[in-house]
Amino acid sequence: MKMARKQCRVWWPRQLSDYKPSSNLLLFGWCIHSLNSLDIVLAHATSTLEISVNRQPHDIQEILSHADTKMPVALQESSTFSLLGICVLQSSILNMKTMSNQYIDSSSKSRKGKMHCIEVEERSPFECSGRYTCGCEKLDPSMDTQRQDLIRCGNWIQLFSRLQGSSCKGARWIPEFDHIHENGVMLSISGFHLVIYDLPAFSKHHYTLSSGGYSKKAAATPFRNPRWTGHFQKPPFTDLEAVVSALNCSDAAKQLLQRRLFEKIPTTHLSLCWLASKLWFMLAISLASISSVIYIIFQLFYTVLNFNLHKLATIILKKVFSHTWKHVHIRTCQFLYWPIFLGSGFRSHSNAEFAHRDALRKHSMWSAVAVDVLLGAVFGLAVLVNIEFIGYWINFVAHNITENVLRSGCVWLMGVPAGFKLNTELAEFFGMVSLDAIQTFSTLWLFMASFLHHFLGGVALSGILFGLTVPAALCIDMLKLVTLHVATLHWLISFIYSQQIQASASLWRLFRGRKWNPLRQRLDSYDDYSVEQHVVGSLLFTPILLLLPTTSIFYIFFTLLSTALILIRFSIEITISILHATPYAEILLWLARRRRFPSGIWLDIISGANSFSSSSHGLPEIGHMTLNSDERSFNGIQETAVSVLHSKYATLGQIVLPCYARVFGNISTTFSRQLASGILSGQRIPSCLDTYIPSTLPWMHISFREYWRLCYCSIVGCSLS
Repeated sequence: MKMARKQCRVWWPRQLSDYKPSSNLLLFGWCIHSLNSLDIVLAHATSTLEISVNRQPHDIQEILSHADTKMPVALQESSTFSLLGICVLQSSILNMKTMSNQYIDSSSKSRKGKMHCIEVEERSPFECSGRYTCGCEKLDPSMDTQRQDLIRCGNWIQLFSRLQGSSCKGARWIPEFDHIHENGVMLSISGFHLVIYDLPAFSKHHYTLSSGGYSKKAAATPFRNPRWTGHFQKPPFTDLEAVVSALNCSDAAKQLLQRRLFEKIPTTHLSLCWLASKLWFMLAISLASISSVIYIIFQLFYTVLNFNLHKLATIILKKVFSHTWKHVHIRTCQFLYWPIFLGSGFRSHSNAEFAHRDALRKHSMWSAVAVDVLLGAVFGLAVLVNIEFIGYWINFVAHNITENVLRSGCVWLMGVPAGFKLNTELAEFFGMVSLDAIQTFSTLWLFMASFLHHFLGGVALSGILFGLTVPAALCIDMLKLVTLHVATLHWLISFIYSQQIQASASLWRLFRGRKWNPLRQRLDSYDDYSVEQHVVGSLLFTPILLLLPTTSIFYIFFTLLSTALILIRFSIEITISILHATPYAEILLWLARRRRFPSGIWLDIISGANSFSSSSHGLPEIGHMTLNSDERSFNGIQETAVSVLHSKYATLGQIVLPCYARVFGNISTTFSRQLASGILSGQRIPSCLDTYIPSTLPWMHISFREYWRLCYCSIVGCSLS
């Protein structure tokens, strides 16, 4: 039965092409089948001589099974990490000339020592110059048995290496296709494509098909565009997700394979390893002890604050200092939960992409805490050094605002402000009430000013201990507290103003013969108003309308003051959210190693540029290719096409902007409309933006011994990973 012709793509590590192999290489990796293509991802190649000296075949199979269990489950379901085939040196290929002419195609003799295996039916193998009739290289007897098992039950690929010119950008030894077996028969290959890639590894780089979550659009490639020769689109026929997953796991598989195949412990480094382990254990004990002391202190404060005798005081503190309470709770939980976040170590991931994402997730939390604490320490020390100047400046600003803005403004509104003739009695009433409230708070401020230095010391200490966000939140709460008289006067004037607006609107509808329908939210005609209602409405409408300008002037004055204070609190709140949301770790890693932020992949064709068609994710795929004038074909297979795999990289804006967009993600889309309608109608004005802050965590209730053990195991686990 004639099998369908498949296209073969081999993903070859660049490191294997940087040196000349001394003997034939056994190939290890994954074989991924698709509809009409075959992807072979190579992770490592080992000399057959080293394998025959160091290991037995049953040991190799056990090592491969152990390495496969360390791979992600999705990759294990797609393919198994196994021995794939052999790469034969070009010198061995020259021995093919001694084979019978029935196995040599006449058109291949002019190809300078390059030979492809002729597709034949399955026969009993016999030895001929170290090869079988199918062209397979004869191995060690024990290894050859394993090869035959793979041919019968799986795949076996044979390549041969040749010297490539300078067009390969440093890659010297390039394999070419010889033949491949699948389930006991020779597989017909219609095209062969060699893709050279760099082994992804933790802290270096990885590959991804998506934009990496940095933006919805993929980043623009920093390299030149690939030289596409086909301009038509074809549906993808390769399981690219499995291929990319295998690429990201290739370095971990290589390390596992090398560690088990050539297991040797250098005695010269035993003393250094022993000393490093002892120092690490001492560090783990010290950090765990310090963290346990801090844990005990936090638990004592938590117990005192939640004691029944102080429960009412705790509730009042939560209401008055709501922002401070929330941010202190967030920061203390971040301090307590650090061993939980640290976990068992992200280096244990075999997939480089998963390891990088896990590392970024953990580094983002700790970098935000570290930067916040560092800025808080700088802020706290600056406040402590300049506490006298800051106290004098706060008193000066408070005195000037009270005297030059509040008192002078109220006195000015009681007269003829900007030439407007107001109702004298109502203006004097509003002015006297405002002046009495201002005087009361001025007296309280004189009493509170004596404790100003102690308050500034507490702000500085909170910044040093908890970071900059806690004193910033404390400033928001204190600003609300010291401007309570302005907020109270604004609420009183707003209530009177809104009632006058509503009364005027209702009376105006009375005169027009209209009535508000609250069920349908519209105005309906209504002609059943009595004469008495019209008379009473006329008597009420005149004084309300005449007193409205006086109320409006006072309302505008206090609204401007209240809005200015709200904007100051909004700016501090946005600053706190930006401090929490800024991806400090991502920015530093992007500046140091941009390759850790891929945003798609693409191929650069460097030789054998046959007609490729573009597919999804920028990968060229082998289609119906047109040969150039200097290209020749053999057995339906064109000359090996060689490409280099590149990654697109995310820009700094694609990393930072989504994080900053998250700051305003919780703000309602109708916030501006609510603010404008509240100011114009005298209704309640939103006093909180509800910007992004980290989610609060439940308080930890475990014994201090268990907490010490948790911290110790987390630090020790980092060294073992």
